[in-house]
Amino acid sequence: MSTLNPARRLAANLSASRWLPYALFAGLVTMWAYNYVVMKVTLQAATPITHLIIRTAIGSLTLFGVLLARGHGIRPQRLRDVCQVGLSSNFLYGLAVTLALVAGAAGRTSVLVFTMPFWVALLSRWLLAEPFSRNALRAMAAGFAGLMLIVAPWQLHGGMLPMLCAVLAGLFWALGSVLSKRATQRGQLDSLNFSGWQALIALLPMLLLLPFADFAGIHWSPAFVLGMVYSGVFSSAVGWLAWLWLLRRLPASTLSFNSLVIPVLAVGMAAYSLGEWPRPDELLGMLLIGAGIVLIARR
Repeated sequence: MSTLNPARRLAANLSASRWLPYALFAGLVTMWAYNYVVMKVTLQAATPITHLIIRTAIGSLTLFGVLLARGHGIRPQRLRDVCQVGLSSNFLYGLAVTLALVAGAAGRTSVLVFTMPFWVALLSRWLLAEPFSRNALRAMAAGFAGLMLIVAPWQLHGGMLPMLCAVLAGLFWALGSVLSKRATQRGQLDSLNFSGWQALIALLPMLLLLPFADFAGIHWSPAFVLGMVYSGVFSSAVGWLAWLWLLRRLPASTLSFNSLVIPVLAVGMAAYSLGEWPRPDELLGMLLIGAGIVLIARR
């Protein structure tokens, strides 16, 4: 009996390690989906630029603080890759989302960032030489149609600028993810070191935005503080570490296409928390996104 227990424990550990990336991914997409609800609430207490600077600072200092607390391996690894990922995934992505929120409707415009998986599929083919099958093409068509039904860009007010900024945010997020994947393929990489430095580098350009911030106009409350901690620490810092860890273990295009479930979850969470119930065309869009996820998983 005692000789079987170690074998059973080993089998259980192997099974757990095999399912760990999928369990982590499920938690990550749930956390990121709920962050849309959190951001929508906290944006009522601060201007978008102020909100962007605060949550970026919280996330960046959290990651770099953990790196410093570890006490070793502080010197940046592959500084060029760190700068590229930090500027694209953090600074440019955050700035584009903020401009989209300033110029257009916050809820629907922000969902347009989930054109990201389509950009990842194209960039992965070019930068990572990942295969692009017919199923991927079908998934792209179904997912894009679903997103268009959910977002309904033809109903957005304020012209093309909000759409363009949000789509650019998806492009910058995709570029950072693909560059991160490529960096991990070049050899061993310390995820915490890489994340900490790219977050700190992304914080530096935020100094240029300080004249446009209005810290004195913030409406402070426990809900605002908790919301900023959620967005900065969990959604930004912890979320980025988890995303980078997953990129090392799953194909970038597959991981990104499956993240299309996030806007579906966000719509449901917004309906429950904020009373924003989806229209029939949004429900159809969710079904199309689900079809795209199935297709990309079978590629």
